[in-house]
Amino acid sequence: MSLGTRPGLENQWNLELRTPDQREPGMVEAVWAAYMESEPIGSTWGPPEGLNRVRSFVRWGWNETTAGQGGILGGSVPVLIVDGEHDRTANTTPPSGTAELNFSVRALYDAITGPHKVMVKALGASHQMPWEQQHTNLHALSTKWIEDRQVDGKTTGVFVMDKNGVISPAP
Repeated sequence: MSLGTRPGLENQWNLELRTPDQREPGMVEAVWAAYMESEPIGSTWGPPEGLNRVRSFVRWGWNETTAGQGGILGGSVPVLIVDGEHDRTANTTPPSGTAELNFSVRALYDAITGPHKVMVKALGASHQMPWEQQHTNLHALSTKWIEDRQVDGKTTGVFVMDKNGVISPAP
């Protein structure tokens, strides 16, 4: 487990902001309030605004080596990966000597050997996409995938989604 602070949330999110309209005013406060509402213990700790407990993340099964084993991912388990254009939380370039922290969403997609896999890069979005301007498009895309297991009629490929939710093949 690690602990997050409200200033830490804002600072990390700010690193991935590229346009003034990417995040609506007041969203940091709204997201932090939602964190604290769902955090009965951590909300009583630390600075006046509380702390957010974040579970440890283990990438077992979600790495280049294991993603392609057995053809399960992209085979009997269809895969949709949605990646924010400005996401530097999931797409990392760690300091030298910290290979465990190195992660590329595109490399993960490429490692999945099954044919039923789609990757969509959401333009103008960061790792915090569910709380940014692209949130409606993300929800519509996710709903369509769950219902039809396809994106824009396709069951495989790499695409981009513009700020209007229009899907097109990636260049």
